Amino acid sequence: MNKKRTSERLNEQSAVASFRGERWSAFFSPIHSFVLLLFVLLVMASCGSDERQTAHIPDFPKPGDSSRTEGALRALTAAINQSSSSSAYAKRAAILLAMGRINDALGDIDEAISRNDNTGSYYLIKAQILRVLQQPEKALQNAQRAEILGIDTPELYTLQGDLLQQQNQFDKAKLYIAKALQMAPYDGEAYFFKGLMAARQSDTTQALALYQQSLRLKPRYLETYNQLSSIYRSLGDLNSALAYNAQALSYFPNNAKLYYGRGLIYHTEGKLDSAMIDYQRTVKVQPTYYQAYFQMGLINQKYRNHYTALTNFQRVQQLRPQFPRIDTYIGYCHEQMGQFDLAIAAYTKATQLNSNDQQAAAGLWRSQRRQYVQQNPYNSLFLPDSSAERSTPSNRTRPEFDTTRVRMSTIQPKSQVTSHASDSLQRAVKPIGQN
Repeated sequence: MNKKRTSERLNEQSAVASFRGERWSAFFSPIHSFVLLLFVLLVMASCGSDERQTAHIPDFPKPGDSSRTEGALRALTAAINQSSSSSAYAKRAAILLAMGRINDALGDIDEAISRNDNTGSYYLIKAQILRVLQQPEKALQNAQRAEILGIDTPELYTLQGDLLQQQNQFDKAKLYIAKALQMAPYDGEAYFFKGLMAARQSDTTQALALYQQSLRLKPRYLETYNQLSSIYRSLGDLNSALAYNAQALSYFPNNAKLYYGRGLIYHTEGKLDSAMIDYQRTVKVQPTYYQAYFQMGLINQKYRNHYTALTNFQRVQQLRPQFPRIDTYIGYCHEQMGQFDLAIAAYTKATQLNSNDQQAAAGLWRSQRRQYVQQNPYNSLFLPDSSAERSTPSNRTRPEFDTTRVRMSTIQPKSQVTSHASDSLQRAVKPIGQN
């Protein structure tokens, strides 16, 4: 009897458990399906092209993320090879921009836009690339296109503010910067451009305060250090300039612009040897940094190392053919080395490019005279003087004298100037100060 009751009780408990299991299974089945569906939707959303998520493109990759960057680049390249989707091109363009491969980034974003021209984040990326390429007008057009297509982020408004201030549209630029700060009150980059506008409008005190606020909010923003160092250098506070430069180099040890900036500080202080070392470091890090070659040329010219100075100036001309008055400096080096044919050619080109370049005109006249003396050593008393001929009126006639009533005296020839101390170019050549 007990065994029978025990068996019935066990069967009853098993039935209840089975019933409960069926109830809970029936209850959890729709919940499980809902959770699974929600998870799939979240994954799809994260892989989608939400404008706010894809709009933020950092100007610099975070330190220590180089391996991740390379890995992401390889993954995107593989995805492009498989599907050639526009989003993959756009994401790879953003990574290439962060890596400093600007031309490659421009090619990728153009390809992305050609495949899909209705995605605002693509135009934001292109605007950032064009800003780096120093094409503010085209960059602004793309930024405005991004805004029309729905991009509504502080990054976009800060970018537009910068592009507008580059075109001296300060009122509009301030409105966009204010809008960016309204959305992101702790955006250090927005404070930087606000300070830049103050500096450009000659409000140095306000600019310094805004730059320092930018630095507190975004201590790894390179341009803030460059501007602070430049302002203190112009104010003559070289210790503060060096301090900000050193702090920046601790974050960016391989940045050519920082070495060049430190070279300018030493150059201003008169420490030419230290300046030369930093200029050499600059071109070692970035061999195309033409401003550093120019400053090295000035130092070598001061030390009368004219051959080395000529090499520096020719490198500047090779990298930047439109560099202001570079032919004048090249002509001066040739003149000092006695290469008058080359000096005349360089000075002639300089005067053709800029008729108001008085140093080039003086150097041309000087080189022509010296070349004549070199070629006619026994006839130096009758040097051609084109400047004197130009100042003499063509209708001027020689007066007639009655020689019977005039006492004759020996005519003393003009003394020939052969000293280098009278070279106007040597006295007047100053650094152009390309920063």
